[in-house]
Amino acid sequence: MAKIFIDPGHGAHDPGAIGKKSKEKDNVLKVGLRLKTLLEAAGHIVKMSRSTDVFIPLSTRASMANSWGADYFVSLHNNSATAAASGFETFIHSGPVQSKTSGFQAAIHKAIAAHISIKDRGQKRANYAVLRETRMPAVLIEYAFISNSSDEDILINKVEQLAQWTAEGITAYAGGSVKPAATKPIPAKPAPAAPQTSAAEELYKPSASAMVNSTATVLRRLENKADQPLDPVWREKLLAGEMTVSDAIGAIYVALDRGHIVGKPE
Repeated sequence: MAKIFIDPGHGAHDPGAIGKKSKEKDNVLKVGLRLKTLLEAAGHIVKMSRSTDVFIPLSTRASMANSWGADYFVSLHNNSATAAASGFETFIHSGPVQSKTSGFQAAIHKAIAAHISIKDRGQKRANYAVLRETRMPAVLIEYAFISNSSDEDILINKVEQLAQWTAEGITAYAGGSVKPAATKPIPAKPAPAAPQTSAAEELYKPSASAMVNSTATVLRRLENKADQPLDPVWREKLLAGEMTVSDAIGAIYVALDRGHIVGKPE
């Protein structure tokens, strides 16, 4: 089988393109890690430019693949433009291209385009460093536009599918077969247990006013403590509807500190 080099773009201080809910560097790393597993299961030897959130210069990525003697190079990316831009596309180098490179691109492109359900922007060519400096068939994938909300949902929520389709395209050209993703049945939720009450018994559901009045009663008792009584301002704020969460926590800690409540503040 083949030696395949997977290159998730960007990393660390270089986030790549940034969407409303995700970053390119994170999206492509998730796909890359899953893609590695699928290709290894298909019998290939796989190496990644990065498997964690680190930065690697473009020329270093290419030289890593060259030094390793990779048979194929695949770089994973997310596109970005306007909020209306959408679609999937692949790239190979714009210089003289061998038929093996164009064939590798066509296999990957066909497999992804058949399933991704967004505009097919075509098989393109560009002078990207990782395509120019690698010495083996190299393809750069732009899965979708992170700047488009619908496309970004694909990048975030279809990691398994993107890896699966990419693996299918690679193996269609490099050999091997990818096992279809397993689907687990969603277990049915058990019905909630019926409350154990008699027909004549009614459950107590205190109103907001009842809770406020009860709390005010407790605060008044703490105000009447002979030793370090609680400041009446807490109860006044509660009854005026002006007590915040911070106020409530503060009152509890003061009461704890003064020994009105058993226990000690941490």
